[in-house]
Amino acid sequence: MRQFDVCRLKDRGEQLVVVLQHDMADELATRVVAPLSDRSFRKLITRLRPIVTLNGENCVLQLDRLAAIQQSAIGFAEASVAADELRIKNALDLLFFGCDR
Repeated sequence: MRQFDVCRLKDRGEQLVVVLQHDMADELATRVVAPLSDRSFRKLITRLRPIVTLNGENCVLQLDRLAAIQQSAIGFAEASVAADELRIKNALDLLFFGCDR
């Protein structure tokens, strides 16, 4: 699995997550991920919860809910949000360092 891949959690069949961890850390047993949600029912803080495009639909990447989970709990990649890399990295910079690019 690669950075920015969209995968389903195995124990929560409908929950999609984005892999945030860089591919260089591929040998670790865990992956840092953040959940995706439908923007219609989530409070939208766009600088911390960027909108990403998944299969032509807008979704909210909830970076404030990121977590490290076992790689074995993550299903296969179903899509990628790599096209939104800059927006995601800017939101991560804001979350961790209090600034964006």
